[in-house]
Amino acid sequence: MRLGYIVFSFGLAAVPDPDSTDYLNYAKNLVAGLGYTEGRWLAFRAPGYPAFIAAVYAVFGQSIPILKLAQTIVSALVPVLVYLIGLRVAAGRTAAAAGAFACVYFGLVYEPAHILSEATFTCLFALSLFLLLEIQKHKAYSAACGAALALTALTRPVGLLLAPFALLWLFIKFPAKEAVKTGSLLVLVFTAGMAPWWVRNYRVFGTFVPVCVETGYVLQGTRVPERLQCTNDDLPEIERDRKSLKDGITYLKSQDARTLLKGSVVNLSQFLYPFTPVYDLTYAFIIPFWLFGAYFALKSGNIQAMPLFAMFLYFPVAFVFCGTARHRHSMGPYFILLAAIGAEELWRRAKDKRRGSAALAFAGLWAALNAAVFIYSEPIRLLVKKIVGACP
Repeated sequence: MRLGYIVFSFGLAAVPDPDSTDYLNYAKNLVAGLGYTEGRWLAFRAPGYPAFIAAVYAVFGQSIPILKLAQTIVSALVPVLVYLIGLRVAAGRTAAAAGAFACVYFGLVYEPAHILSEATFTCLFALSLFLLLEIQKHKAYSAACGAALALTALTRPVGLLLAPFALLWLFIKFPAKEAVKTGSLLVLVFTAGMAPWWVRNYRVFGTFVPVCVETGYVLQGTRVPERLQCTNDDLPEIERDRKSLKDGITYLKSQDARTLLKGSVVNLSQFLYPFTPVYDLTYAFIIPFWLFGAYFALKSGNIQAMPLFAMFLYFPVAFVFCGTARHRHSMGPYFILLAAIGAEELWRRAKDKRRGSAALAFAGLWAALNAAVFIYSEPIRLLVKKIVGACP
């Protein structure tokens, strides 16, 4: 599925995204022995994904088709991880359904076609949660989980939020003494994995840089009108980011609460928006099922399923900074797993004739509605944009 999409959409050699240039330049300089730089900036992008590209280039040469094939292999592991996670949070048939759906879920099929950090982040995110669930089998998995969490954080800064989330789950799942032991090992390995990058950044910049130097750039680029943006490119890297952050905050302080809230709501709406610009049928179809799955998991107190809620860490990031479908795709495994849990519970309840008829009717109507939107996606998308544009 992934390879077919790459070949028939953009092609194996195409690089359709402007952000890709930065990642490729960092990787090329790593291979050339010039250190971690894209030519000028020394930590504008998180290092995990460029290091992956550099590893592929070092072995196979600087080939975009080979890189995309490597990304396809990484992406093809995600449905396997979805299945394995599903076995640990739900019934076997629920896991199998989730794994199968992950094979065709558009957001996951889409990622390896692009030279962007999600090509490896999504797999590392899922691997981290799988290893977290495995800790209950043997405490040695806490070390593996810590290492995976470090790689996840080094690939995208939002991964830093996963470590405290994992610790919280450990304290919910295990007695306090056991949670302290496993949590301490996880933190130790996580810190050891991050430490070389922290030390390098302190030596380069003279200050602590957790992952990358792009906070100010992102805040300005997502919350400040283009005509008022100041790139501050004439400043050194750290000063540039601090000045951009200060400028962005100054602009936000000048706005009233209603305007700020509206901007944040728009960001979150874009994050959940089903048009990419083609209607994402696989995402839209499972929305009511994953919402019910999340509700049921909470209501039933399913502690095993709580790691799936790690996806919600991305929601405040989208609310404050920016929300795009590209970022939402990495949440696909958890949408799918919660949807499978919800569908399984709905199927169980549907055995009651009255409830069953209503459930089947809803499923049929929802499927028909999504099929209709998919068939007429372009005029409906334009209509939605027109309506939104007309809103005050």
